[in-house]
Amino acid sequence: MEYLTLAAYRSFSRINTRTCIILFPMMVLIYSALSINLNPKISQEAATTENHITALHVKAAVARLKPHKSDGCNDLTSDHLKHAGIDLYGHIALLFNAILWHGTLPENFVYSTIVPIPKGQNVNTADSANFRSIGLGSVYGKLFDNIVLFQFSDKLQTSQLQFGFKAKSITNLCTFVLKEALSYYAFCTFLDAIEAFDRVNYCKLFRLLLKRDLPACIVRVFICFYTNNFARVSWCGLFSEYFLATNGVKQGGVLSPVLFCVYIGDLLVLLSNANIGCFIGNNYVGALAYADDLILLAPSASALPKKLDICDAYAAEYCMSFNAE
Repeated sequence: MEYLTLAAYRSFSRINTRTCIILFPMMVLIYSALSINLNPKISQEAATTENHITALHVKAAVARLKPHKSDGCNDLTSDHLKHAGIDLYGHIALLFNAILWHGTLPENFVYSTIVPIPKGQNVNTADSANFRSIGLGSVYGKLFDNIVLFQFSDKLQTSQLQFGFKAKSITNLCTFVLKEALSYYAFCTFLDAIEAFDRVNYCKLFRLLLKRDLPACIVRVFICFYTNNFARVSWCGLFSEYFLATNGVKQGGVLSPVLFCVYIGDLLVLLSNANIGCFIGNNYVGALAYADDLILLAPSASALPKKLDICDAYAAEYCMSFNAE
């Protein structure tokens, strides 16, 4: 059993540390630039009413937590916070405001546990490719994510061509738009981003967040979360050693799906600005996305390779890889 735990640890740590050698120097440069050049801005932003976190913000974030969820590393669950009172929420708000001011995190905030789950009932469990991972992260980290998601939802809006991870958006909606588009345009291809969530490059993600005018004090906290993102693997009650994940959005993070949509969002903008069909009325439908799955439609066979070239260039720049179907 210990051997299996060690094998799972090696598999998941290899996925989440693939860019360590390249990433670490770049991360230091970005963090240094953010700390030195934006320090006055960070202090001003942390003190503004817009960025100030109150007990009511914490209470609303707690209400959005799913019940009976463990953080994977401590004997703390979401139920502890759900059944607590407003006094505790006030103390948590003070803690979060101190984090915004000082740009550092308590140690317990950055540790998580990865639990491998088989992708089906009859898969070969001896092959790590047949497992997907579920992350059990800090309950306080999820609280902070919920507060950021609620207060800065306007800064984290994604393209209307992205149907994944949105309220009141389901696969049927994307399928309906696709069927309508195929009534007019017969050339299409399906692209699947390989290990997309695990390939997110932190440096590029932080630049995209700053480009969207997300407050620098918030981005600095995300840098702390991700540069100290330690994870371990749990297998049948046994735990591996902790390893530092140097790429990929946080497993189990509330904001992780949204951050991924931000990361891939510029690709949809590039495709829509390429002036290569396809439209239904005034609405561009030449590229449709549902999470990490992308559908490209073209008005002609010669136009489709041009869109694929745009995707290839974006994938090369943003450390992604696509499988064509």
